Amino acid sequence: MPKLKCKTCSKTLRRVTQDLRNQKEPYNGNLICYHKKQQVVQGWSIPKLNIKEGDTIYSYKLWDGESYRLFHGKKFCGVNCAAMYAVRRLS
Repeated sequence: MPKLKCKTCSKTLRRVTQDLRNQKEPYNGNLICYHKKQQVVQGWSIPKLNIKEGDTIYSYKLWDGESYRLFHGKKFCGVNCAAMYAVRRLS
C-alpha cells in the first residue's frame, strides 16, 4: 500500500502505532515492528511485572501496515494544512 500524503504539503501522514514497553520476550506477531529497543536491567527492578536485575527487556512500536492518522477524517497532517486547503478552495 502506498504511503498516504497530506493534500496540501505532501508530507507523509503519521502512522497509528501501538507502544509496548518493558516486555520480557521479543515480539513474534503479525504486526510490523519498528523502533525496537533491547535493554539489560541494571540497578533497578519492577516487582509488579516480575522484572529483576539482569533480565533483558524489550520495547517496540507496532504498526499494522495500513492505518494512518487523519485530521478530522481527511488527508491533512494538521490544522494549518486543512486551513490553507480551505482558503485555496474558497479563493
